[in-house]
Amino acid sequence: MSRASAHLHSPVDLREELREGREVVLANALMLGEIPAPSGQEEARVRFLAGRFSQSSLQDISIDEEGNVQAIVPGQTGQHNILVTARTDTHLPIDPDQRRITINVGPDHLLGPGLADNTLGLSILASLPELLKRLGIALDANLILLGHVKSLGSCDQTGLRFFLEHFPRPIHAGLVVEGISLGRLNHFCNGMVQAEITCRVHQDPAQRWEASENAIIIMHRTIRRILEIPIPQEPRTSVIIGSVRAGRTFNRPPEMALLRLEIRSEEPGRARDLRFEIARILDEISAETASECSIEFPALRKPGGIPFSHPFVTAAREALLELGVKPVVGPSYSDLSTLVSRDIPALTVGLTTVTNLNEPGEQIEIEPIFSGLAQVLALLERMDGLLDQLENGGQRIEKSPGLRPGLL
Repeated sequence: MSRASAHLHSPVDLREELREGREVVLANALMLGEIPAPSGQEEARVRFLAGRFSQSSLQDISIDEEGNVQAIVPGQTGQHNILVTARTDTHLPIDPDQRRITINVGPDHLLGPGLADNTLGLSILASLPELLKRLGIALDANLILLGHVKSLGSCDQTGLRFFLEHFPRPIHAGLVVEGISLGRLNHFCNGMVQAEITCRVHQDPAQRWEASENAIIIMHRTIRRILEIPIPQEPRTSVIIGSVRAGRTFNRPPEMALLRLEIRSEEPGRARDLRFEIARILDEISAETASECSIEFPALRKPGGIPFSHPFVTAAREALLELGVKPVVGPSYSDLSTLVSRDIPALTVGLTTVTNLNEPGEQIEIEPIFSGLAQVLALLERMDGLLDQLENGGQRIEKSPGLRPGLL
């Protein structure tokens, strides 16, 4: 019997049953949260996750050459494969002398760095095999569980890209699990470019010009010129100034300034055009100020995804509404984009609410986690049942209109 005709659990019933197994999720969140994991240094978390998979007697547990950890929950028929993935790294840098992180447990919250982004998502991955067994949920499809490494910043999804390029089985659907925020539902990606701009001054007295003595002045001029670029309102496009770093003291003009920004656009090719326009501005400012302005692009994303009318999106929205949670539908710029680039129909969902995101005092609420997790389990059941229908109907991922290879 296919999952489409079998009994599907109510998300509300799942939430009640999951509350009884809260110790499984919270224990994994606490233990994973105490392991530092900046990008490129996730080995301890990966080993912990592999140990959890081994305790659940999963199949094909392995750590690949890039450092990703993966395992398979075998399906009843195994005709399809659903990838459930969470990144293992966190945004916050860790003191090299700090081997453990302190997680504080309150009656209704957990407090500690990196919990929402994305320790909680990883703890759900570690907990899924035990929770599926407790709830008696058996899917037809195989579940491929993946903790991927080197996701953030300039690492630019290295681990996930490596996995998708080398995994020997076809992936028929994907679900990205992140801690933030409950109600989040991403089914498409906009075009995105992350840029790092560096301005350095010349100290040669023969080339000295008033502004060239201070990299902050040059960077200010650069930002002003970037903000003067005409940005269309439709299709939606934006340039986000993320951070500026320069100088160390009161009375010494800095020789270098660093600007990080992100370009986002729904229109294919628009982010690429803005990238070239910013590079042209930098060449002009370098010549005018006798300085050296350069630009690098740590991350690039192409637009694409599945439509709002896709059965996966409908199933996710219905599950959230049954749980009394308002779906917040919008684009993603992280892991989902890598699945989209491989033509895998996929979603990103969130699990709970958070305060002080990406700060040392990051705090996640416990009660919403059960709604977030009920959403995940209900959605997996429904995706499992829909795969045959989608395959027979020939419905595949739909990219944004006009998208052509190489356009960003």
